[in-house]
Amino acid sequence: MSDGYRKYGSNSNDKCDMEEKKNCTSERPLVSAIITTHNRKELLKRAVESVKAQTYQNIELIVVDDKSDDGTRQWCESQDFRYIYIPPEQSRGGNHARNLGAEAARGKYLAFLDDDDYWLPEKTAKQVKLLEASGNEVAHCWRKLEIINDDSNSIIEDLPLPRRYRGDLSRRILYQISVFTSAMMVKKTAFLETGGFDEKCRFWQEYELTIRLAQRKPFELMDDYGMVYRINTSDPGRLTNKYEGWKQSVEYIYTKHQKLFSQLNIFERIRVKVLYWTDSASRAQKSSDVVTFRRHQVLNKVIGFPFRAVDKIIRLIRG
Repeated sequence: MSDGYRKYGSNSNDKCDMEEKKNCTSERPLVSAIITTHNRKELLKRAVESVKAQTYQNIELIVVDDKSDDGTRQWCESQDFRYIYIPPEQSRGGNHARNLGAEAARGKYLAFLDDDDYWLPEKTAKQVKLLEASGNEVAHCWRKLEIINDDSNSIIEDLPLPRRYRGDLSRRILYQISVFTSAMMVKKTAFLETGGFDEKCRFWQEYELTIRLAQRKPFELMDDYGMVYRINTSDPGRLTNKYEGWKQSVEYIYTKHQKLFSQLNIFERIRVKVLYWTDSASRAQKSSDVVTFRRHQVLNKVIGFPFRAVDKIIRLIRG
């Protein structure tokens, strides 16, 4: 596939292999739910239960365990789902674990779930309906937030995603993170043809993956809350709280997709910067990098203000 923008259309390679053929022609196509986990047994149990509670019936559940040593393996081996254990000497990170799950999957569609998140019951049914009706390859949904602080635990509804988060996102995806891992369902053939999760990218992995997927076909958006995203603000080991590794991943993404970014107009390029400053300020603050936090916070507030104002107006007018 070209690194440049590609006109949407049929894909001659979009074929099911013999093992998947009956799942592709079924009235209820098989969905492979893939949970990756590492030393979070109790949270994993909640994630598993949310998959089992789906109103959609034709789901295979695959749990990929990346070298857990907290009793996760013993618990998983006593359950009735498919289980893949990655020993310490073969561990290569979360994206590798997700790709292993995808390779083992038999479903027409893949739906990824991080072990600390969980799905709401209608997510799978509504996303399958969208993809089957449209023939597109990616569907995502709104999310609720579970905020964990030192002394409190609360669930709030994130703002509903407006209509501009569906359709042709081939340009918008570069300057506005639109899809989160646990909110996404993707056609397996599309996932494999684009190369799956990039195992060199430890942060913003769904951003990088969806950049590639968005060059193929429009995205579908489920106009409802479909998952709960957990944020533990007091966990220093949380991957999203680490700053230096995040900066390296972002630079890697910008370099990898340089041709796409170079095709953006001046306003879109400014929005790429605003996206970077927004996340950088938050991560720098958590890592106690006060200088970077203050600098990027100011840049974000001053330069990003008109873009946020316009977005808010559009959101109020169009929904």
